[in-house]
Amino acid sequence: MDVIRVLQVVRPMQGGMRRHVLDLIAGLQKGGLEVTVACPSELHRERELDGIPCLPLELVDGVHLMKDMRAVRQLAKLLREQSFDLVHLHGAKAGLVGRMARRSLPVPPPCVYTVHNQVLPRGGLVKRVLNTLERRLAPETDRVITVSHRLEQDVVATHGVPPWRTVTIHNGVEQATLLPRDHARQILGCEDSDRLVIGAIGRMVEEKGFSTLLEAFTILLARRVDAELVLIGDGPLLSDYQQVAGKIGPARVRFLGEVPQARRLLSGLDIVVQPSHAEGLGLVPIEAMLAARPVIASAVGGLPEVVIHGKTGLLVPPQQAVALADALQLLLQKADWRMGLGLAGQRRAEELFTRQAMIEATLREYRAVVAKRQGVML
Repeated sequence: MDVIRVLQVVRPMQGGMRRHVLDLIAGLQKGGLEVTVACPSELHRERELDGIPCLPLELVDGVHLMKDMRAVRQLAKLLREQSFDLVHLHGAKAGLVGRMARRSLPVPPPCVYTVHNQVLPRGGLVKRVLNTLERRLAPETDRVITVSHRLEQDVVATHGVPPWRTVTIHNGVEQATLLPRDHARQILGCEDSDRLVIGAIGRMVEEKGFSTLLEAFTILLARRVDAELVLIGDGPLLSDYQQVAGKIGPARVRFLGEVPQARRLLSGLDIVVQPSHAEGLGLVPIEAMLAARPVIASAVGGLPEVVIHGKTGLLVPPQQAVALADALQLLLQKADWRMGLGLAGQRRAEELFTRQAMIEATLREYRAVVAKRQGVML
């Protein structure tokens, strides 16, 4: 098969989705594909996109009918003017805009659509309209990739995508070079070398569940459990969480804001928490497992596919502060178990969640989709 020319279509990205897409683009380019990116202008400046052709496509977050229809026309024009063997759409907004743009083309290129986050639930006018659009566009989608099996089930049930057109490809990450523990704890602001440190990394938004974690930590302190909490990340709710933490005590809760290469600091943490209310899969738990750190995560979305309860970490019900506090207290008090869970998690992450495995699986789907469109039997 000739070199595949692929157009990656993305909206403004943060957090895990951004990491996933940029890692995938870099890996595909190394794999010999001709990669072009259609994205908002602010993404053109991403260091990871140096040397990769970028086309302007003003996709915006949220639902904005006039802007979204303008993006549909803009992308349709790009696809008419340039030739691609495959179009890969990332996330719900790019998925809708990209597939609507293809409808105006006499011979549209094959389409792969990755669902990164929770499928919109039924209910509410906007959600019903978007889910109806998804169902109507499903027959025009050559392949739907989901980042977890749970998401794949939701896509089939809610969007009406035939199971034979869906595939799960778990997110994969590259092993980070960890800082020495003492150095990491210094950056984390941990002055007491003996005090255990709980950490969480993520966007300060409601669905990441940091309010539940702060409530659980308050319960821990009321039980006279000696520990510190460090939260890494930025977002619209940062100041709200800081106000809550101010009532707990600045000596026990610290916010580091956005930290480049934050995963290098995992060596300074004793427990990593992913308290999400909703989650497609989650990169932070995988990174923590690679760093041999036990993970406590909410039992939502694809997180139970990463964290195996009682073997690589603990799962708790979402938005249940008492249950989270109980799990934290249990691990804080059992050092040998913490270490055992961390090492088991490291083995699992190294086996199942590598960046190379993610890239190779995506390449297989690309080749299968392009070959089928060309009438080639693989």
